[in-house]
Amino acid sequence: MYMRIIWGRVAAGQWDGFEAAYKKATALRGDVKGLKSQWLARDQSDPDAGYSITLWESETDMRAFWDSKKREEAMALLRPFFLNQFTVTQCEVRSAQHE
Repeated sequence: MYMRIIWGRVAAGQWDGFEAAYKKATALRGDVKGLKSQWLARDQSDPDAGYSITLWESETDMRAFWDSKKREEAMALLRPFFLNQFTVTQCEVRSAQHE
């Protein structure tokens, strides 16, 4: 399995609008080959920052979606909230425990 973790900051006081746009973007994008799970997490210490975490079946699927038109269309809904403060980390999951 593979995981992409994106940390980012949105414009001050805009989290609620960003979260609504995020939900709309994921619905617009629909099903994605290889995407197993996805989370949006808000930072408890900084209400204008958070993480998007996705879990993938393969590195190929993860990278293919990153370069896809589907992702670009979904991102268009989110860009108005961004401050260009973000990091993207791609990981190979080495151990996982499930509930």
